[in-house]
Amino acid sequence: MTDTHHEEVRADVVVVGAGLSGLTAALRLVERGLSVRVLEAGTRVGGRTRDLDVGDDVVTEGGGQWIGAKHERMFALLADLGLATFPTHTAGKTLYLHRGRRRTFGGTIPPMRPWAMLDFVQAQLRLERMAQHVPVATPWTAPRAVEWDGTTLGHWLDTHCHADEAKQMFTFGFSLVFCEDPHRISLLKVLHQIRTSGGIDFMLNTENGAQETRIVGGSQRPSLVVADRLGDDVVLDSPVTEIHQTDDEVLVRSARLDVRAQRAIVAMTPADADRIRFTPDLPTRRAALQRVWHNGTESKIFAVYDRPFWRDQGLNGAAVTDLPVAHYVIDNSPPDASIGILLSFVGTTGPDEILDDSTARRAALLTDLETLFGSDAGRPVRVLEQNWVHEPWISGCVSTRAPGVMTAYTDATTKAVGRVHWAGTEAAPEFEGYLEGAVRSAERAVGEVVAATRPTVALASYRETGIGVPGS
Repeated sequence: MTDTHHEEVRADVVVVGAGLSGLTAALRLVERGLSVRVLEAGTRVGGRTRDLDVGDDVVTEGGGQWIGAKHERMFALLADLGLATFPTHTAGKTLYLHRGRRRTFGGTIPPMRPWAMLDFVQAQLRLERMAQHVPVATPWTAPRAVEWDGTTLGHWLDTHCHADEAKQMFTFGFSLVFCEDPHRISLLKVLHQIRTSGGIDFMLNTENGAQETRIVGGSQRPSLVVADRLGDDVVLDSPVTEIHQTDDEVLVRSARLDVRAQRAIVAMTPADADRIRFTPDLPTRRAALQRVWHNGTESKIFAVYDRPFWRDQGLNGAAVTDLPVAHYVIDNSPPDASIGILLSFVGTTGPDEILDDSTARRAALLTDLETLFGSDAGRPVRVLEQNWVHEPWISGCVSTRAPGVMTAYTDATTKAVGRVHWAGTEAAPEFEGYLEGAVRSAERAVGEVVAATRPTVALASYRETGIGVPGS
């Protein structure tokens, strides 16, 4: 990675953002014979993947980290990069604590009361059936799109879940997926996600689900490897301030480097892209979308121990609870179990003092972990937290959609504006919000760019991989 002083250079394509999506786009462009420059505002690559050092050459994933069997493009990228994976630890019993009663169970379904279980099943079936009426490519054209986009998932659960225990299970599950309170998420968005991300079981489960697999070395590792391959074509600490496009080219101005190119790929959330001045102005729908966009607010918090002692008790480190902080806990230890790590999430709900104060948050977490795993859980070697709300160049973690956004702004998330194309997991055709979505959106944007700049190359690539739309 280069330490280039502010100057002007030329490239076929300039990529804005050195997260997983932007770097994947740059890699695929180079593979197709196009020259690239990647401009990144921060001082590191990886975007919303970030590996935290816990000591002894071990990292834990502060951002997106899991992949599942249906995440085919992510597995293909890892294979290309020579990176290995390992299964999320699931051997042993899971804890379920509800209304003070602590139980253990095997498999994926907590031992809810029979009435609550029936209620959960009926609600899941209804959501799955509704999702089948949402078109994959144009969800805003669903027969009940305006109605579903005008309400929240939380309101739907309040209305259609009759057992508090069942509603709680949905609430904590979808809060983990979207990193946001369900009362702030469009029902249409959730239905579209169900339709395009493998269904509710796949989205929520670890075994045979989207949380089944982790990356050896951490989820930031793919970005680091790609950046190393690209070398001086990746420029860090250089936030983009302006994108000016004409009929013939784009000029992207950043703090340390200006790049003239045939095309630009902006691999950022719409909220973060709103930091950039576009000339000429963006179409109204796209500009307005960037203003109303909202990213999730959850943080990841880790308790680190000398060893995963819970495994000695026949536990797998996972827990589903109604405790104040640790609603969901999972074993995030390294594959060799050289140390023990328990991961939980915090940020969407809870007392103000816990949400606002990191010291109170950590103390409350340890209290909950002691309730679940015993006194040893209250004595970690260290506690780490990744708070995405406080990142200087990233406006929160996984993006959501507030009510009304999908039907008001339709395809503005993905529709190219002249020579400017959009990537990032929010612009994914499927698996939005996942690492898989970051890769798929990058490959879609690359398909658009190659089709526009090298039609013959684009057609050959499409015939070989099926990625990209020739002539788009």
